[in-house]
Amino acid sequence: MGCVQSAASATDAHGRSSSKPSSSSREHSWRTTGIVALRDQNLRELPKKLFSQESDLPERVRNVDATNNRLTTIPREISLWCGITRLVLASNEIESLPETIGTLTRLKTLTLDGNRLREFPSSIGDLRALVTLSACDCELETLPTSVSRCAALTTVRIARNKGLRSSALDALAECERLEEIDASACALTVLPAALGRLKRLRALNVDDNLGVHTIPSEVFKSCESLSKLSAHGTSLRNVEYIDGYDVYVARAKERHGRIIAGNSMIVDERRGLDYGFDHRA
Repeated sequence: MGCVQSAASATDAHGRSSSKPSSSSREHSWRTTGIVALRDQNLRELPKKLFSQESDLPERVRNVDATNNRLTTIPREISLWCGITRLVLASNEIESLPETIGTLTRLKTLTLDGNRLREFPSSIGDLRALVTLSACDCELETLPTSVSRCAALTTVRIARNKGLRSSALDALAECERLEEIDASACALTVLPAALGRLKRLRALNVDDNLGVHTIPSEVFKSCESLSKLSAHGTSLRNVEYIDGYDVYVARAKERHGRIIAGNSMIVDERRGLDYGFDHRA
């Protein structure tokens, strides 16, 4: 992405000559743009130049995408990336993050989908600028209580962590700016009533959590922005009798009615709107 091509040439699979960026031109691009594009490079570790204390490169890093490599660890020297705002490490083999990740106080997006991550360090709570946290398809069992200090957090995606317990949602209930939570296909058994504090929550997905038997009335009544609650594949029964359900349905009708009026949504008239539940007695 934006790398300056060197004069050195290489031969591709068809015998054609092609230009390949030199190490120096790549580093020059990183330094001038702040964008470090390392997708699909079969890397086992991040380039050491990115952590050199002998240059100004680390402090110039703003956006790192190292998706689909073979990374297993992230060096503690990541703290040198003091200006980074976006870090994407999806589809690697990372099992843990260094505590020093908490020093990245300008980080807004952290994407870790498809790793072997078992837990977050407690320093995750120091990421006060973090807006989006995505760690789907990992091996998480819970979230640290410190995540409640991520005051800017609006989107959390932790789907398909097969061992993720309900305690993960307790910490999120303190993140007052949250607008979207996807905790589908985890090991949830209860939804904490404290989620009702999330006045800005618009979308909550707990599909395919068979252990979930009910939804607290606080979620229906107190989540004033909630219009998309999806709980298919759970053990919910007679959801329409839960106190506050009618309030939620009225809100969802109003919200989706506006979308339909704007010609942005098609509804199957035979089934009506999907309010997110498998209606079973």
